[in-house]
Amino acid sequence: MSYAGTQVAQIAAISRNRCIGKDNALPWHISADLQHFKQLTTSDNDHADGMSGIVIMGRKTFESMGSKPLPKRVCFIITSDMDYAKTHALDMRPYVHVMHNLDDALTSAASLAHGMHLDTVWVIGGERVFRDALRYTDRVELTLVDTDIEDGDAFYPELPPAFSTAEESAEQHDDNSNLSYRFVRYERSASA
Repeated sequence: MSYAGTQVAQIAAISRNRCIGKDNALPWHISADLQHFKQLTTSDNDHADGMSGIVIMGRKTFESMGSKPLPKRVCFIITSDMDYAKTHALDMRPYVHVMHNLDDALTSAASLAHGMHLDTVWVIGGERVFRDALRYTDRVELTLVDTDIEDGDAFYPELPPAFSTAEESAEQHDDNSNLSYRFVRYERSASA
């Protein structure tokens, strides 16, 4: 599928009941999952300016990370607030781009990825951005966390039938959170 020649991938950690967030935060802390996220969303080769990845996210996801861009990744933030960049002094940050719709974010991110010789743009949340970006998505990397979050308030969408499991890790266990999890890659079939 790809967007302007660049693969669009989503990455998230979800519970059995598809929860991805609670009170604008992750409902768990699993160090190996955070390392997995960092490894996938950054490339091995740094661009001349030290950047090695591109991520697209909604405003709430950005704010859940302390309103700070992820290290070594160019961040595209989607918000309907036309003054968001100015009121949060983001217009002064060279690696943060505030966009007002998903199409513009994907177009700009794909163009930048091409210039940086990156083959993937990562969609990292939240719920609405994941849902809206599914039609452009080639690959989904999910950490399936073996728990139910009863009072969660953000959920990952059901994957369309065009996606099938391409790779799955063995079940792993995080001693600190006492949660089991596994990494699963889904890919869109070429005919979809």
